[in-house]
Amino acid sequence: MAELGQVFTKGNVAHYMVSLFDLPQYANIMEPCFGTGSFLDALMLHGFINVTACEIDKGLYEATKSKYPQYRLFNADFLKYDGAEKYDGIIMNPPYIRQEKIDGLESFGITKEKLRCIPIFTGLPSTANMYMYFIMKAIDLLKKNGQLTVIFPSSWMNAKTGAEFQELMLSKCGLEKKVHIYGDVFERGALVEVVILKLIKGRLDLIADEEFLESKNGKLAVVPVNEKKAFQMFSYPFSELATIKRGLTTGCNEMYINPDLSCENDKCFKPIISSPKSIEGYTTLNARLDKLFFPTDDAMSSEIEKYLDFWKHKIMKEQKPKTLYLKVNSSEKWYELREICGEGILFSYFVRNDMKFVMNETSAFARDNFYVIKPKVDKWVLFALLNNYYTYYQLELSGKRYGAGLLKLQRYDIEELTFPEYGLISREDKKEMEILSRKLLDTGDSTYVGEITKLVSKHSSVDYDEITERYFAVKASRLEVN
Repeated sequence: MAELGQVFTKGNVAHYMVSLFDLPQYANIMEPCFGTGSFLDALMLHGFINVTACEIDKGLYEATKSKYPQYRLFNADFLKYDGAEKYDGIIMNPPYIRQEKIDGLESFGITKEKLRCIPIFTGLPSTANMYMYFIMKAIDLLKKNGQLTVIFPSSWMNAKTGAEFQELMLSKCGLEKKVHIYGDVFERGALVEVVILKLIKGRLDLIADEEFLESKNGKLAVVPVNEKKAFQMFSYPFSELATIKRGLTTGCNEMYINPDLSCENDKCFKPIISSPKSIEGYTTLNARLDKLFFPTDDAMSSEIEKYLDFWKHKIMKEQKPKTLYLKVNSSEKWYELREICGEGILFSYFVRNDMKFVMNETSAFARDNFYVIKPKVDKWVLFALLNNYYTYYQLELSGKRYGAGLLKLQRYDIEELTFPEYGLISREDKKEMEILSRKLLDTGDSTYVGEITKLVSKHSSVDYDEITERYFAVKASRLEVN
């Protein structure tokens, strides 16, 4: 049930998390949302005999309960669980439900308003996601010195909400271990960036041990923590060369992208690049463009008004998508889009095979699965500084790996890139970078990326052969068949 935010942990990860417990086998353990039973399997394998577990999904509960007759399993909402006992250990993968979708669980008796009336959630930010409520509930149910091992999204660590949540969490628990984990972490290849925390209630004196792991082929391997830092090739920051932002978010692609709407007034449509697959080579000149419905007052017609009215009633009835539902209730011009110009250099949010930065020569809009990079310096030189193995290697190291070779890049991964100092690149080298950049665009031939790399290598202590070997080795490791 997608509305419950269920993402099931793979067995190898579950076993690793149970191994983090420093508890006797008779310890009193709680599992708040047991799903298909991966944590129960791991607890059983490690010999834990005193286990209580909840699962709100009745279907999963019925399918799983018979496998563990030795454990106390309940079809119950953990957030409402009122068992009198406290626990020595709690292990969980809480539901991944964003704060704006919590009210969609009203049929289960769950809303943000009801949750925020519960005293143990006092102090959580108003924008807290569901897993934050689960973690605070778990902490409340722990004994003094009780241990919590939890896997949940790591995105909070780079947000204001996360800072408030962390302060609240660490006012009650000490952090013993933080594990960044990548790769095949969940069943069905769920694309969620996660972190594993081990917390101990009341031990505020702890200094956290930090580790980086990759899950691959059913095994966990340690990722060298300082590989990127130890191989710092340049010091000139991205911020001196360019700015970056996400592409256009519509809030409802079905309504805005290639709409079922014929209109004589072309002003209501704009070209948009929706997918990296629509781009050939390193330029958008031959890209397959979609039509973006872009309604404005001067492009209004009876047909457009009818179309907007249809969607307004649909959104009001279904109360989703949430962002548009809120706009419908608060603004007469709920349908207007924030114009985000796609001019500049595009880079896809996800990379599977070839990494490439693309010059948007059409000036079309780009969807939010792209980053839009705006040059502060000569665009051709910047294009060269982005499309070379030094840059690609940095991104391979900083991106998050998922199954089937998929690499996810966040905005801050790009913002942390470093380059040769722009002012120290000679006029001749800049001219050569422009020539090679134009050839790369004209031909789409990636061998020019190698030529650019050779040119950039003049400004690095790491030579061409070494960076080439390193880049292709780390790329091959990512693309290795699972």
